Amino acid sequence: MKSKLISSIFILFVILIAGCEYDNYDPPKSFLTGTVTYNGNPVGVRSGGTQLELWQYGYALRSKISVYIAQDGTFSARLFDGNYKLVRLTGAPWQSQTDSISVTVNGNTTVDVPVTPYFIITNPNFTYNSSTGAITSTCNITKVGTLNIESLTLYIGITSIVDANNTSQSNTLSSGSLTDLTTPKTNVVTLNTTNKSRKYVYARLGVKTSGVGERLYSPVQKIILQ
Repeated sequence: MKSKLISSIFILFVILIAGCEYDNYDPPKSFLTGTVTYNGNPVGVRSGGTQLELWQYGYALRSKISVYIAQDGTFSARLFDGNYKLVRLTGAPWQSQTDSISVTVNGNTTVDVPVTPYFIITNPNFTYNSSTGAITSTCNITKVGTLNIESLTLYIGITSIVDANNTSQSNTLSSGSLTDLTTPKTNVVTLNTTNKSRKYVYARLGVKTSGVGERLYSPVQKIILQ
């Protein structure tokens, strides 16, 4: 009985020592930051809805590191120094790319991630008519890929995070209204009583590609109401 007690104490001691050694490992201190871009310009997405994957070279048992992309196309990950493979995942508002990007993290490191969207939004503009309470948007849409356009939506939000999941009001133009992409597209949302009484709201445009879950978005614009 005494022998079993001594053995149990010894095992507990070993576990505690191992735990202390584990806890004494330094956490990762380097930051990998960057922006998802097309032709050098940031690509707007749904906040937290689109991600990249990192895999570290040189390890027999590797696991992915998910890196979520902010709505303005930027991302950040805290990592150990080393060599990584960065993967652009499918399901995003850009064309699938099978090749990966090799990234060497040595201290704080910055890398831009180029993608090719199916559509891009250019020249977004928002105006507010205080008499009617209407916010009117105009923009140009350019087709880059081979898939068809499904819709263009004007989103109105009450915070600076605006997308299909974070919106107070919206209005959608379907594909039938978007057959001719050579001309600017106009979209209108008339604010409800609650939103019209606010000092400001936020506006953003999102274009959806047929068969693709995530939209590509314009930058968020703050609209002063009063």
